[in-house]
Amino acid sequence: MGADSAALVDLRDSIEYIRHRAKDLRLLNVDPSDAIHEELGTFFQTQNVRITVDRTASGKPTEIGVLSDATGVLAVVDVSTLRDLLEDVPTGTGDLGIADEEYESVLRHLKETTFTSRDTEQLLYASREIEDRARRVGQGSIHTGFQRCSVIAEQRSIYADLARRGVSVHAYGVPDARPPDLGSGHVHAVSIDEIAETWFVVFDGGGDDTQKTALLAHERDENAFYGFWTYDPSIVDRILDHLNQTYPRPTM
Repeated sequence: MGADSAALVDLRDSIEYIRHRAKDLRLLNVDPSDAIHEELGTFFQTQNVRITVDRTASGKPTEIGVLSDATGVLAVVDVSTLRDLLEDVPTGTGDLGIADEEYESVLRHLKETTFTSRDTEQLLYASREIEDRARRVGQGSIHTGFQRCSVIAEQRSIYADLARRGVSVHAYGVPDARPPDLGSGHVHAVSIDEIAETWFVVFDGGGDDTQKTALLAHERDENAFYGFWTYDPSIVDRILDHLNQTYPRPTM
């Protein structure tokens, strides 16, 4: 991550940091009736890639894709190669593990450990996977932001079970109801905007960096979230540092 990781200050800043790391794939001088940009948008929907279609004044070069990020151009590829990619891998699978050298010039820049989404169902699936990971490891700590204590109560059985299995549980929510009993787990009932507006599940890996994972999303409209999940240990650590420093363990 390098010095850029210092940009992760609080939960909402972390989301913005990831959003601004997005890559752009510009499709130049493609037939306006061609739906390739929609198909690519679906294929790369979780890869933090913006797909745009542009025309140059001269109309040349035709059917070229230019992949870039904030640092500059990463790759230039024929749109025909991108079409072949979509045919070889079913659209929507997000399978970027293909090793074919024909696609490697583009795919090697997209094999990220961090994925973004606006799909609430997809984010919920990711949160369940993190909870299951903590259950399998059976140690370490998991921090989960439910926005409201009443929602913590709805998920009580899951988190009380994690606590029983030896995971240090920390649940966060605005105190709209009596905080539930999570056994040895800790409830952080705090009336703070970032807790009210964010949904997060963060597992420290139980001493194993390869198990570290986090989901973090911001509610932009009622029940409409934008966020990311990540397997990048440095981002997970930054989020955990913020939570541990900002919300000390409640006194019993």
